[in-house]
Amino acid sequence: MKIPKFRHINFAIVFLLIVSLSAEKLYSQSQKRDSIVTVKVLTYNIYSARKMGIQAIADVINKINPDYVSLQEVERNTQTNPMDFPKEIAKLTNMPFYYFIHALDIKSGGDYGNVILSKYPISEEKTYKLSIAPGEKGYIRSFGLVKTQKNGKEFYFAATHLGYLQDDATRLLQISEILPIVKNLNKPVILAGDLNSRRGSATIPALQNFFTVDCLSDTAPWTAPAPNPTYPCDWILYAPANTFKTLEYSVAYWAKKESDHFPVYSTLKIN
Repeated sequence: MKIPKFRHINFAIVFLLIVSLSAEKLYSQSQKRDSIVTVKVLTYNIYSARKMGIQAIADVINKINPDYVSLQEVERNTQTNPMDFPKEIAKLTNMPFYYFIHALDIKSGGDYGNVILSKYPISEEKTYKLSIAPGEKGYIRSFGLVKTQKNGKEFYFAATHLGYLQDDATRLLQISEILPIVKNLNKPVILAGDLNSRRGSATIPALQNFFTVDCLSDTAPWTAPAPNPTYPCDWILYAPANTFKTLEYSVAYWAKKESDHFPVYSTLKIN
């Protein structure tokens, strides 16, 4: 029996419709994958690059290949580093956007603080000096942040280096100064730095009043001192909790000669 001609036309229409819907579904899935934005973050206490120099620190950063970096114990135009260290490390790592978070001047010349490095443009750069608890010794620390974006996802990236004494008093005071700042931000925030959070310290619990700590394990990896670490000192945190998802949280234990801390890096998906 011959099939009427219009039946052939119907089959062709159905076939084209199926092909069109399949293509649309594949395109939609592709668009969804393309819309996923991840950001790779590194925190690294570099011990003023005293051990092996600026190039060794740059080599570590380049091997990890982060989008954003928080550096602590950075000396600028000092006897140890007679150069504009933030500017030079930015060049060596091909991270053209940087911000020096000044903490204090050094008597012999130059200054000291933290540095943010970024592959992406930054704005709204701000520095805050942190206090020392009454009766405690130590030197001025700083907290700084910048506003940035990757693929249309805006957020703040912050860096700090808290007090080092065994007692928590100064660190808790500094955290009480940091939290009001970040709570008033109108975008999510990532905080990366040396928090001097020895075992039993109240530092991390205090920060968890706002920040999320997600090391992808029940215990945080030890990061200091290198090459034989005994406690988790260097951290990457974020807030609010629902704005990021941790995909990776690692310590570069192969970088054991360049500083007295190991670098910590994390890949976060921006929700």
